[in-house]
Formats: sequence, C-alpha cells, structure tokens
Amino acid sequence: MKIEVMYFGRPSEYLQVTSERIKVDDDMLSLNEVLNKLRNRNSRWAYELDDSHVICTVNRKSALLTDAIEDGDEIDIFSMKSIFEL
Repeated sequence: MKIEVMYFGRPSEYLQVTSERIKVDDDMLSLNEVLNKLRNRNSRWAYELDDSHVICTVNRKSALLTDAIEDGDEIDIFSMKSIFEL
C-alpha cells in the first residue's frame, strides 16, 4: 500500500524534506509502525521522530500512534520542539 507523508516545521527543516510518497508493507497497520519504518532510516530520523515530541495527524485528523493506517492515507508529521532547539 502507498501513503503520503507530509513534514511540517522542525521535522521538515531537520530532515530536509517536505513530503514523500512511500510504499509500506500491507502488514503495517498502525501509525507507530509507519513511524518506525521512517526511524529505521538512520539515527537522525530516529532522533527527530522520537515519540516524546512527534505529533501526527492522519487525513488531517488528530491521531494516536495506535491508529490504523490504510492505503492512500496522508500522514502529517509535526514536532512539539521548536526548530531552534537542538
């Protein structure tokens, strides 16, 4: 299945990406599993997408990490941290 991932604020600046369309395995059923796939790219991604400060929406609605993800969903990723924090 394919999903659209949009990055806003600090995640966009820190990871130097604004959006991407990614293919995920059909067995990736939750938002947390998708985030884990992104975190596994490298330590920079793991640090920036840490559960302690990441905020996500799915199809522009507030989402919990346990929420289900379906083909064609749009995930928006924000951070509670300022772009000026290291």
